[in-house]
Order: sequence, then structure tokens, then C-alpha cells
Amino acid sequence: MDWTFGIALLVGFAPMFLLMDVVMKNYTYPRVENPFFKDSTFFIMMTVGIFEGVFLFFGMRVLGVLGTPVSIILMIVVALIEMMAMVVVMNLKRFRGKSDSIFYGYGLGLGMAAGMASGFAYILCMAAQNPDTPLVDPVPVFIEVICLSVALNLMLGACGTNVGEGTARHLPMQYVLQGAIPLAAFNMLMAVVFFTDNLFMMFVVLIAMVVLGAYYFRKCLFQKLPAIIREVLKMNGVKRDDIPESK
Repeated sequence: MDWTFGIALLVGFAPMFLLMDVVMKNYTYPRVENPFFKDSTFFIMMTVGIFEGVFLFFGMRVLGVLGTPVSIILMIVVALIEMMAMVVVMNLKRFRGKSDSIFYGYGLGLGMAAGMASGFAYILCMAAQNPDTPLVDPVPVFIEVICLSVALNLMLGACGTNVGEGTARHLPMQYVLQGAIPLAAFNMLMAVVFFTDNLFMMFVVLIAMVVLGAYYFRKCLFQKLPAIIREVLKMNGVKRDDIPESK
């Protein structure tokens, strides 16, 4: 059981730190002389996100959201709950109207994804050790937990950025709805992964989840983020010439 828990943590947290480095290194020292955010606050938000993710994972398990036939309405509700969990934290007065809130929302989303992914990885690895389950081969389980963790970190990281942008613009609910749409579609795919007993179908859906997460992540964190930072800084009367270009 100990090694199972360790693997679950590794699988859940590795994509979080990798995606953190890929994005944040462009907005802090030494890439820029004056960082766009505080490291300490970013890691605090990431830690808060981890606890939220674990709490949401247990909530989904207790309510039986996963492993049941897909319901569009149910997945929309789950997506809204996940987005609102971020808003509750990000809507504090200290974050409103500030450009660095975008980065803290990103950290919150990554942390939430890592907490949830670690939980999913743990139950899947435990199921693989049960001879009565259809997935007794560790290879497909290993592939499943990696794909699921990567997809979760991509999607929730992007959605956290949406919430951070809404907080920075004083329009949190507008951006909650914006992020909830792709997240609801993502959750529907995830429900299929846990419901199906067909390995081929499971891997097709997992690939679709990774593609959807990667697309939305690139759109939010590489294409839109630099322009958003400029707009929020301009709104606050601040001008900077060291903002990375959109990709």
C-alpha cells in the first residue's frame, strides 16, 4: 500500500511542477528582472488548491459521480462546483483587480488538479491489484493514470487562469462560466473513462481528454495570457515592456 500511495503522489504532482515551470519561468527572475508575481503567494495558492482537489475527489467518490452513466447536467454541475471552489479563494479582496491574480489562479488550478489526480491514481492502482477487476494488467493502468493526471493538470490549470483573470478584471462570475463550458465537456469524458470496461474506448477517451486539455491550456496560457496581463496592467495604470509575446 505504501508504494501505491507513493506512485499516486508522483503521478499526480509531477505534471503540476512541470507545467508550473513551463509557464512561470517566463514571468519571473532571471527571465525578467522584476517578477510578475510573488513566489511565496503562488506556492500558498498551489497548496490551497491541493487541499481543495483532495476534498473534491472525496466528494465525487462519496456521491458516486464517477463510475456511473454520463449525465450532461451532472457534469455541468460538477464543473461549476470546481470553478466556484476556485472563486471562493480567489475572490478575496487582496486579489481583486491585480494582474498577479492571474498567476495565483493558475497555481490554484494546478494544485487542485494534483490533489484530484493523486486520488484517482491511488484508487486505480489499488483496483489494478484486485483480481476481480477488469484492469489487472499494470501497464494499461499506468498509462491511464498518467494520461488522466496530465489532462487534469492541463484543464484545471487553464480554468484556474480563467478564474484569476476574472478576479483581476472584477468579473469573476463571467469567467467562471467561460471556463465551466470546456470543463463540463472534460468531466463528461472523464466519467466515460471510469464507466467503460472497454480498454480501447478508454484509451480513445483519455487521448481526447489530453488533446482537449492541451488545446485549452495553450489558448489560455500561451496565446491569451500576455495580452491579458497588458490589459490588466493598463487598467491599473502600469506599463511594462518585458511581457513575453504570445505564441
